[in-house]
Amino acid sequence: MNISRFFGSTSREAMRQVRLALGPDALIVSNRRVNGGVEILATDSSSVPGATAERAPMPTGTAHQAAGIRQQDMAAPPAADNVMGAIGALRGALEGRMDDLVWSHQMRRSPVAVNLFQSLLSQGFSTALLRALLKRLPPELGARAALQWVRTELETHLPVLRAEDSLWQPGLALALVGPTGVGKTTTLAKLAARAVRRFGPDKVVLLTTDTYRIGAHEQLKIYGDLMRVAVHIVQDVAQLRSVMLGVRPDQVILIDNMGISQRDRYVREQAALLAGAGRRVQRLLVLNAASQGDTLDEVARSYTQDGGTPLSGCIISKVDEAIKLGAPLDTAIRFKLPIHYVSNGQKVPEDLRFMSAGELVDSALQVRESQRPLYAASSGDLAALLESGGQSAQEHQAEEERRARVLPRLLSAASAGGPVGLEQARRAAADLDERLACAEAYDFWRDLHAPHAAVQDGAAAQRAEGLMRAACQEVSEGDVSRLLVIHADHQPAGSQEQCSFSFLFSPKGQALSVPYYQRQTPSQWSDVRGVRSMERPSPTQALNQAMQVLNTQAQPVNLLHIFEGGSPTMWRQWADMPADWLALIPGATSLWHKDGKTTPNALSKQLAFHAIPDLAARLHLETLGRVRLSEIALWYAVEPVQLRQRQGEPVHLDLIVLRTVRRHDGKVLKTRFAFMHQHAGAEPIAPASLACYMMLRSEVQEMARLFNTVRGILPASHSEFEEELHLLAAAQLTLACWDLLQAPDNRGVRQLSARLLGKPGLKSSQSVDALVKMLVLKEAMS
Repeated sequence: MNISRFFGSTSREAMRQVRLALGPDALIVSNRRVNGGVEILATDSSSVPGATAERAPMPTGTAHQAAGIRQQDMAAPPAADNVMGAIGALRGALEGRMDDLVWSHQMRRSPVAVNLFQSLLSQGFSTALLRALLKRLPPELGARAALQWVRTELETHLPVLRAEDSLWQPGLALALVGPTGVGKTTTLAKLAARAVRRFGPDKVVLLTTDTYRIGAHEQLKIYGDLMRVAVHIVQDVAQLRSVMLGVRPDQVILIDNMGISQRDRYVREQAALLAGAGRRVQRLLVLNAASQGDTLDEVARSYTQDGGTPLSGCIISKVDEAIKLGAPLDTAIRFKLPIHYVSNGQKVPEDLRFMSAGELVDSALQVRESQRPLYAASSGDLAALLESGGQSAQEHQAEEERRARVLPRLLSAASAGGPVGLEQARRAAADLDERLACAEAYDFWRDLHAPHAAVQDGAAAQRAEGLMRAACQEVSEGDVSRLLVIHADHQPAGSQEQCSFSFLFSPKGQALSVPYYQRQTPSQWSDVRGVRSMERPSPTQALNQAMQVLNTQAQPVNLLHIFEGGSPTMWRQWADMPADWLALIPGATSLWHKDGKTTPNALSKQLAFHAIPDLAARLHLETLGRVRLSEIALWYAVEPVQLRQRQGEPVHLDLIVLRTVRRHDGKVLKTRFAFMHQHAGAEPIAPASLACYMMLRSEVQEMARLFNTVRGILPASHSEFEEELHLLAAAQLTLACWDLLQAPDNRGVRQLSARLLGKPGLKSSQSVDALVKMLVLKEAMS
């Protein structure tokens, strides 16, 4: 009996393949669920003894089918295999149908799941993976929290090479395999360049088995000559074994192979060739990111089942030509192929990147401006598919009753303004999810109060990188290419500890996250990455380090660094950096203007000031300096100035002067000064926006007053690593408290939290208690 294997994302898809390959009379041997879909073993009925007996014609209208397999005439002696096959097919069809019903029911009940399904499908992810993922989606999450949950799940399950050093070991033998035209030769040259940099040209050997494609070995020979690396051409297993045995054990061997269609029988022959090399060869499958998902699935399936040594992983090529990256990541997850590198261009060796799981997932979820989802279901398409069903009245009522049983005491305890309704609480919890600062604070709060194992080294660094990625994703979704980084120092009263935090804001003042801090204790200096030193860096060195770390992590999003203070030496040094910065300075700072040496105080008396008429549109905040936005006006002036020294070129900066004026009587409340520097080629920033950013910097000082209170409500730390994570959590919770007070979008949350506190309104001193109440409420509702 010749048994064939078929795989599909559902039973229906797998049975369709059976019918196409073996005809409607195919016999099912087994039917079982495997990772990512359904596997069916089937055979042609002609290969079963006794199955070829002549059948009587089937009367019209009496045909019986089980999952698309035609029933044999009852007069024919039924074969045991045929009976078991029919039963297996029927069971598979029933399982598939039940699975479809459960999935359809969940989609109809959860608009968030529907939106995520549509979004991820448009990014190239398969329906099989999305089903497995979204079935575990917590039902209480809002849109933002659900997207973050999906991002975390994808990052957790995406296999990647943990570190480059784990790959590049002396004696490595690496072969690239895959279909034609996916970029194997160019990618191999990029890998060879990395190997030469690590080991030297005498430790690297290039091999090619591609003697079929015209000019293939000549192309590799050119690369080898440029890198002064030996290149060998082999045609069969004997030549390959001979070359491999002649290479020193410490030399790295990189093998380029002929591109073979996944449907070509030579795939198995090539696998056998590499398996007989006489030395262990790691095979990496090159996946073309611009290919369709079904094509990548077929390629991965063919090369994982070619009979050779198991694939060690994959390399994703032609990323620069792809509109979406979901398909190759989906393939890597389902076939468990660790991603080693990503090739994003033709340049050798530059266009080859080693990316973390988080970076890959963020790239896949990022919507490109040129992307037009012509081949994915739209909202209208999904609505048309789901409109035939919905949540029944009984189900909706049962859900409401369950929620009402969980929350009655908490909601009825509010004394100011009467009891709180369940719907109001649900809206407030959803509003928290829509504010990144609050959503991240909730994640910290939940993790810190959940039982878990001891915090390991690097936990704070990993969490901080996630905060940066989330902030970059937030502004990229809003079609904004810049983030504000406000650097501020904090020293708790009566403590010898001093911390420097880097707060991220959107250009309109929305609080986002705190992805970096530095900490100074009497015994050592450290930062969120776990870097430690016994020597305390100077203020210039500390700020330089913070700017460099954040600029690297935020690429390609631009950062504007905002800080207070400095010195002429520091400002000159920062003017040479490829970074944009805004430094608040004293009015007595010495500078050079066209009329000679002067100070900002003196120069401001000669400048013409301009009003900012659309202040509320530029800063989405409730107050500035404890004064409501509607009660003040901002006037600014800009003037180019210089910093001069006896030996050296002058440094050109812009002086920004900002006056805060009370509207009803025109009194100047405060005058602020700042130096502004933008590196060459940067997108100009409107002076009115810079003036607003100077005011935003003053708000961070108000925020620092909440930090000590927040640290007091966190659980005690039991290790140095746990203390690092708690410090990051305290900073994020502090930012969330400020966002609760300041964001116009959080008015509903403010009102509810004030009622839960039994207060008519929310004050700054009550914001920490209010945030805790809302976090507990949100956790109870989940």
